[in-house]
Amino acid sequence: MNLNAYTLIVTYLMAGLGLAAISLVESIGAAFTLAMAGAAAFTLALNLKGRRIIPGAIWNPLAAVVFAFFIADYLAFSGSLIVAAGRFLTILLVLKLFDLARNRDFVIAYGIVFFQILSAAASTVSPIFLIILSLFIIGAIWAMILFNMKRDYQEAHPAEKGFPRVAFGGPFFAYVVGASAFSIVVTFIIFFIMPRMEFGFFQRKTLNTVKVSGFSDRVDLGTIGPVKEDPTIIMRVGINPIDKPDGLIYFRGMALDSYDGKGWSKTLKDEIVIRRNDGGVFNLTRLEGRAIEQSILLEPLDTDVLFAAGNPVSIEGPFQNIWFDRSGTIRLPSPPYSRIQYKARSILSPVRKDLSMPLLQYSDTSFLNEGPEGARIKALAESVTDGALGAREIAQAIEAHLKSSYSYTLNPNASAGLSPLDDFLFGSRQGYCEHYATAMAALLRAKGIPSRIVTGFLNGEWNGLGSYYIVRQQDAHSWVEAFIEHDGWVRFDPTPSAGVVSYSPSPVSLYMDLLRWRWNRYIIQFSFSDQRQIAMRFEGVGAGVFENLRNALLEKKTGGAASKFSPVAVVVVIVVGLIVWRLFTRKKTPSRTPRFYAEMLRTLKRRGLSRKPAETPLEFAERTGITEVKDITTALHIERYGGRRLTEAERGSVDAAMGRLKRSA
Repeated sequence: MNLNAYTLIVTYLMAGLGLAAISLVESIGAAFTLAMAGAAAFTLALNLKGRRIIPGAIWNPLAAVVFAFFIADYLAFSGSLIVAAGRFLTILLVLKLFDLARNRDFVIAYGIVFFQILSAAASTVSPIFLIILSLFIIGAIWAMILFNMKRDYQEAHPAEKGFPRVAFGGPFFAYVVGASAFSIVVTFIIFFIMPRMEFGFFQRKTLNTVKVSGFSDRVDLGTIGPVKEDPTIIMRVGINPIDKPDGLIYFRGMALDSYDGKGWSKTLKDEIVIRRNDGGVFNLTRLEGRAIEQSILLEPLDTDVLFAAGNPVSIEGPFQNIWFDRSGTIRLPSPPYSRIQYKARSILSPVRKDLSMPLLQYSDTSFLNEGPEGARIKALAESVTDGALGAREIAQAIEAHLKSSYSYTLNPNASAGLSPLDDFLFGSRQGYCEHYATAMAALLRAKGIPSRIVTGFLNGEWNGLGSYYIVRQQDAHSWVEAFIEHDGWVRFDPTPSAGVVSYSPSPVSLYMDLLRWRWNRYIIQFSFSDQRQIAMRFEGVGAGVFENLRNALLEKKTGGAASKFSPVAVVVVIVVGLIVWRLFTRKKTPSRTPRFYAEMLRTLKRRGLSRKPAETPLEFAERTGITEVKDITTALHIERYGGRRLTEAERGSVDAAMGRLKRSA
């Protein structure tokens, strides 16, 4: 295979990596990517046959048309700079593949692929990008080597049109693989030590945002049901396995206070702005009980609500400020529209001890007084709680009645109910978590007990490989909080156990999701705080090593007990000793051509004698036949390859030979 064929194949492999990277850009369009891949394959067939179907004069006008398409795509269609630029670069690449005639065409193609990789890096969070990036580094090294070989051959043989056949041996392949591996390692080192920023231009908005229901100021009855069959991942929540609760875990979202017979809304506006302290933590409230730490990776959502297990007491994340109200709802100033990582500390107790909250709004029964079904609901509340004493017993009686007397289904049968709630309680007697929570809150208020519903997520899929929960849309849930005197707000969940989604994940799916979790956690979301923790860890290890060394030396000096060296300290001492020994014992070999030999070459060049590129110093000396040149070349061999400096006598002989050579010129 000749050099031109090698270069062409590597170029198309690079183009394939560029197309693969662009396919990872969200909303770029699979149809567009496939069409461009087909066009690239067509250009490969043309280039292998050496054909050109587009005249050279048409390229500049064609480039102007493509640029106009880029502007129109950005302004009228995609509205995204990344998507428009990705399509623009892909079209340019395919057009350039039609015209691989000169060396600069190959360089331009490699440059376009590089910018395609950058476009994908700015918008994708897929672990596949790591594979593409690694292959791109290897391919780029290959491409540059082949391109330079091709260019040098053309410069050395301008009269020849063809290229020689090239066979790359084992050492050459080993060199390329080694250089590629070294480049990848250096890239990762630079990535982890480069200072992280808490903001970025491309983090402003993510293209594909997950639409979630139940987390706005208005939620109509029946909106959560449709998402209960959607497996889209909402968040991943890392928890220390030691802290993992034995039972179900409730991820709190929003609390709603007002019901009008059709849906719930949030009317109490008692939010306060929480700013982070000097440690970067937002302290929300003071609660006592068992606390757990969570590391939460939240997908791009169309809501400003933040989620946390149980009753959150503090948040730590890349936010300037957050909003928090006494019902436990945490909100950002606006929806982030991007994937965010934050930490939460929560109390898992089902009791939220807040006894100072105004209760009037949570006791509103106007929907019972105005609607015709109100009397039936009040009568049901009386019959269900007959004999119950106190608010807690009343709430427990209502919870037990709903769990035992109604059936759980995501597709309840329609009946002639006067309202969705009336239909659930007295008609179909079927429903899902929203119906159960709304019914319990209505029955509690009919008995004069303040209540509200809370929307969030229930449990999720536990991935023991990475110690985190995978929470999906279908884990969306609603439950009830009732105000119990002297206790505060107590959680009740009247939904039967059939409402809890069960999973049977395969080991492969768990491993793949673990890969995504690690990629997002330690690559995409790698932050300055992570760098600080790593630096502190290394600082602690180093301080421990030197402390052990200092203590050992002090003990030896004072004649104390036997010195105790940790294994790390022993290794450090050995490594440092070897480095020092090597520095003082290595041979001082010149790394460049001695000055006297370079001066000789300049003198001979003025006489019309120049050393050929493929000629060794000894061959050149023999060709000149000059005694002084042979003597200076012998001195070159001593100093450059003999591993020692010239003696004073040898240096004097070289100077004398150089003087005679200059005089003879």
